[in-house]
Amino acid sequence: MMKLFYSPFHTFIHKVLVTAHECGHWDDIDFIPTFPFKNLDGEDQGDAYSIAALNPLDKVPTLATETGQVIFGSQAICEYLDANTKARNMYPEPGPKRWDAITCLALGDTIFETTVQMVAEQWQEPEQWNMRVFESLWPKYIRSLDRLDKQAAGWTDFDIGHASLLHAISYLGFRAEFYEAKDPIHPDFRWRDGRPALSDWFDAAVERPSVKAHYNVDFAGDTSAERCQQAVRDILALQKEQR
Repeated sequence: MMKLFYSPFHTFIHKVLVTAHECGHWDDIDFIPTFPFKNLDGEDQGDAYSIAALNPLDKVPTLATETGQVIFGSQAICEYLDANTKARNMYPEPGPKRWDAITCLALGDTIFETTVQMVAEQWQEPEQWNMRVFESLWPKYIRSLDRLDKQAAGWTDFDIGHASLLHAISYLGFRAEFYEAKDPIHPDFRWRDGRPALSDWFDAAVERPSVKAHYNVDFAGDTSAERCQQAVRDILALQKEQR
């Protein structure tokens, strides 16, 4: 069985989980909750969930295959799951549709990654915030969302680009609505405002079984650091056997 180390926060949509489900791998994966920045009893316990022995970046998501091969980075994991699909493909065949999907994938991933950057900036005290981060990113988000609203009405398929956009948009919305630290430029931002086509597409897309399987569904299982470390040990032992 494959093992997927990931952050079990289902208040936003995980692109890798959507891809795993769409490609028919949902029941082939042991989901390992991993908290790189988790605090327990006021003490930083990040090392307790470290997967640096498998991934030198010590980041999630990280996938270990049945043979112990380790693949990290969401794009690489999605490509692996798609290349070994048991159901449908999320990457279109070579041609214009594929490049549209890859472009949307890049757009969605960049929005998500830079939203994480803004969240990290707000871990500091407000007087320490680097306003250039917010000032440089917001025009890009607005342009991107406006462009997507013009395109959304014409979307009929569902591919890796759309999975990435769900990931990005859901997290952008989550940040604005639920984090205590309000954005210094758009404190009450709502991505849906003035974007009816994109909003309608999102509402339809979240009804897909691949999204409903985890979105706003609490993780049910062992979230302990020991489980995480046992999974790391199991993979390292498997790799040793394969040599």
